[in-house]
Amino acid sequence: MAAAPATRVAVLGTGTLGAPMARNVAATGVQVTVWNRTAERVKPLADAGIRVAGTVAEAVAGADLVLTVLSDTAAVSSVMRDHGGLEAMRPGAVWVQSSTVGVQDTEGWTDAARAAGAVFVDCPVLGTRTPAENGQLVLLASGPDEARKVCEPVFEAIGKRTLWLGPAGTGTRLKLVVNTWLLSLVEVLAESVAFAKAMGFEAETFFSTIEQGGVSLPYVRLKGAAMDREEFPPDFTLRLARKDLRLVLDAAAGAGLPVPVVETVVGQFDRAIGAGHGEADYAATYLATRRTS
Repeated sequence: MAAAPATRVAVLGTGTLGAPMARNVAATGVQVTVWNRTAERVKPLADAGIRVAGTVAEAVAGADLVLTVLSDTAAVSSVMRDHGGLEAMRPGAVWVQSSTVGVQDTEGWTDAARAAGAVFVDCPVLGTRTPAENGQLVLLASGPDEARKVCEPVFEAIGKRTLWLGPAGTGTRLKLVVNTWLLSLVEVLAESVAFAKAMGFEAETFFSTIEQGGVSLPYVRLKGAAMDREEFPPDFTLRLARKDLRLVLDAAAGAGLPVPVVETVVGQFDRAIGAGHGEADYAATYLATRRTS
């Protein structure tokens, strides 16, 4: 594997996170090629001078580093197997997998990359649209030490901090732990806002009271305000958040650990999705709880 920092990068998936990540890497002078299943999503990148490939194989050919930023395991499999992404990577190139997938899926991709002669770096990220646009993501990287130098220009462009955590798969496990905390927190916040209103209080009274009591978090204002307004432009959709919690349940079952709170949160997310809010921000779980009369 080449030890030099990557100068040619392919970004596969240009959605909420992938598009700004591609822009930020290209802004450093690194040659970036993008591919996306839905062609209209890459048009703004093409207009900005970023090269757009017509196929996955064309995008990854000759790249030092291939970055996948896709919605789920099925999308990763489709792109890297069915569309020939892994087969088209040059020997020794680095595959940075940033989609949130399961523990077993990550182990499978590690083995598949090794068999194809590629170097696999498991690197889910913390952050949504705005941090991605500002290059302020936190990267949970795991993989072989020799991949670090190749990844440096990309990681510095897209993130404010990179945590190198150990062998590939460690990043995914930590991401699932963080999502357990974050998504459960949002559900508790939703129920607290709904309960405050049911008890006759304005949401602002609840927010300011817990701030003065020293038991608030910055996230309360961010997502609580959306709940109060009942406006949920998506930074991260409820449908994808529900997918991530199913991964948590699978990983917890594999570890023999009961997670009853997560099971409850999944049920609430399902109720909100069933009511038609799956493509809204995940704070829209509030709509499964709030009183309507």
